Amino acid sequence: MGRPARAVEEFYAGGVTREAPYRELTASALIGGVLVGAILNMGICFAGLQIGFTIVGSTVAAVLGFGILRGVLRKGSILEVNIFQTVASSVNTVNAGVIFTIPVLFLLGYEKDLDFTSLVLASVAGSMLGVVLIIPLRKQIIEFERLRFPEGTAVATILRAPGAGIRKSMLLFAGIAVSVFVILMVKEGPWKENVDLGKVFGVPATFRMVLAVSLLSLGAGFLAGRGGLVVLYGTLLNFWVLIPAAILMGWLPAGLGEDIDVSSLTSLEHGEPAETFIGKFSHFTSRHVGIGMILGGAVAGILLAAPALKAALGSLRQGGGSGDQEEADEVPFRVITIGGGLGLLLLLFATKLSGGSDVSWLQAVIVMIAGAVWLWVAGLVVAQTTGRTDWSPLSGLALIAIAIMMGILGGNAVVPAVTVGAAICVATSMCADMMADLKTGYLVGSRPAKQQWAQIMTCWIGPAIAVATVVLLWKAYAFGPDQADVLYQRAVAEGPAAVEAYEASGGSADTLPAQVPVLGAPQAGALESAINIVQSGDVPLGKYIAGAVIGILASMLLSPGIGVMVGLSLYLPFEYMAVFGIGGILSLLLARWRGSHWAEDNGVPVAAGLIVGDALVNIAYAIADVVSSMGGSAA
Repeated sequence: MGRPARAVEEFYAGGVTREAPYRELTASALIGGVLVGAILNMGICFAGLQIGFTIVGSTVAAVLGFGILRGVLRKGSILEVNIFQTVASSVNTVNAGVIFTIPVLFLLGYEKDLDFTSLVLASVAGSMLGVVLIIPLRKQIIEFERLRFPEGTAVATILRAPGAGIRKSMLLFAGIAVSVFVILMVKEGPWKENVDLGKVFGVPATFRMVLAVSLLSLGAGFLAGRGGLVVLYGTLLNFWVLIPAAILMGWLPAGLGEDIDVSSLTSLEHGEPAETFIGKFSHFTSRHVGIGMILGGAVAGILLAAPALKAALGSLRQGGGSGDQEEADEVPFRVITIGGGLGLLLLLFATKLSGGSDVSWLQAVIVMIAGAVWLWVAGLVVAQTTGRTDWSPLSGLALIAIAIMMGILGGNAVVPAVTVGAAICVATSMCADMMADLKTGYLVGSRPAKQQWAQIMTCWIGPAIAVATVVLLWKAYAFGPDQADVLYQRAVAEGPAAVEAYEASGGSADTLPAQVPVLGAPQAGALESAINIVQSGDVPLGKYIAGAVIGILASMLLSPGIGVMVGLSLYLPFEYMAVFGIGGILSLLLARWRGSHWAEDNGVPVAAGLIVGDALVNIAYAIADVVSSMGGSAA
C-alpha cells in the first residue's frame, strides 16, 4: 500500500524545484479536530443517555473536516483531513466509557460522595492506556488479520472522494437545520413528543406502539443500516411477544399490577397507567435476561478473540516501533512505555482518591494491576469484534470489570469500583476507536505514527468534557429508569410551589413533565441492577444464566456482538428503538432504490446532521435550565 509521505511541488524561484512536505499532522487539523470532537462529545453523551448506546463520530468528523479544511481554509489534503477526524474521534469517543459507567453513581445516590477530580483522572488514565496499549497490536490486527472495520472503511471512502466532501458538509448542515426545527417544534411549538399509533389503530396498550418524535434515533438507525435491525428485532420480540405473553399468563412480579385487573389486560387502556405498568414490568423481567445476554456476549467475544490474544502477546514480545528512523511506522516504544506508566499512575491515584480511607494503597496497587490486565484483554476483544461487525460487547465488559473491582475492594466500595470501571471502559472504547482510525489511515496511505502522535497529544481532552456533560444533564433533567420520580422528589424538596409548577407542566412521580427529554440511561440502569444484586445477594440466577447462554450461542453461532445487541434491546425504550429501526429500514430501502453509493453519499451526511442537531439543542436547553436554577438558588 503506497503511503504519500511527501508530495512534489514545483517552486520557480531561480529555476529550482524542491520537494515540499505533504500536509498531514498540522496545527489546523489538531485544533479543528479538538473543537469538532468537543461538540460531538457533548451531543453524543446526550444521545447515549437517551437511546442506550453511542454513535461513532468519525464519519461526521470526516465530512466536517473536508468542509473546514478544504471548503473554508482552502488548503486541506486528504491525509490532513484524516488527522482531523482522528483527533475529533479521539476527543469524542471517551463518552462511551463515561456514560456507560459514571451515571450509575448518580442513580445509586452517591452524588454527594463523588470526587469529580478522581473521575476525570480515571477517565484520562483510561484514555491514555487505551491509546498506547493497542499501538503494538496494529500490524497484527490491520496488516496480518486484515479486519474490515466497517466504520473505518466507510470513513476512508469519504476521504478518497474529496470532490464530494464540501457537498456532504452542506448536506450535514441541512440535516442539523431540519433536526433543530423539529426539536424546537416539540419543545416550544404544538408538536407532541410521542405518537401513540396503538391508540390510533385501536391496538391494545399491552402491545406497545408508541413512537418518539426523535430525529436523533431515526438518523442513528439510518447509519446503522442492516446491522442495526438486530436492535429492532430484539425490541419487538420483547414488547410484542415476551411481555404480552407473560402478562396474559399472569406472570406478574410481586407487588406489580395489584391495582390492575389481570383478566382485562388485553383491553388495557392507553395512557399513563399503561405506560407506567409496561415500563415497570419490563424493568423487573426482561432487563435481567438482557443483562445476562450482554455478559454472555462479552464472554463469547473473549473466546472468539483467543487466537488474536495469543498472536498479540507474540507481537508485544517483539516490541513496538523503534523510533530510530524518521519515517518509522509506529511511535517509538519508549513513548508507549512512558504513556503506559503515566496512565497507570493516574489510575492508581484516582483509585485512592475516590476510595479515600476505605481503600488502602495496597488495594489501590492491586486494582491498578488487575485493571490494566483486564482493559488490555477487553480492549483487544472490542477491537476484534468492532473490526468484524462494528458491534462491540463494551457494556458487558464494563459490567465484568466493575464486578472484578468490587470483588477486590469489597461489595460496599461502589464509588472506587465504578471509578476504576469507568477508566477500563474508556480505555476499551479508545482501543476500538484507535484501531478503526488506523484502518482508515492504512486505506488512504497515512503514516501510522502520525495518527498515533495525534491521538496521544489529544486523548486527555475528551474525559473532562464527557464527565461535565453527564453532570450537567443530571442537574438539568436527571436520568435513569426513575427519571420522573427523581425530578418529582427535587420539586418536593424545593417546596409546595415547585410541586405545583411541576404538576402543572404535566409531571408526576411516574410521568415526566412536558419539554423534559427522556433520558433513560439504559446502560447505567443495567449496571445499577447488577450492583444492587451483588450487594443484596438476591441474584435471579435463572434469568441471568438463561440470558448468558443465549448470548453466548447467538454470538458464536450467528455473529460476534449479536448477543450483546439483542440483550441490550431487551431493556432499551421501545419508543426510541422503534424509530431507530425505521431509520435502518429507510437506509435499506434507499440503497435498493437509488443504489448503495447514492445512499451513502447523500443519506449518511443528512442522518449525521439529524443526530448532531437534536443532541446539541437538548444540550443547550440543559445548560439554560442549569443556569436558570442556579440563578433561582442565588435569589
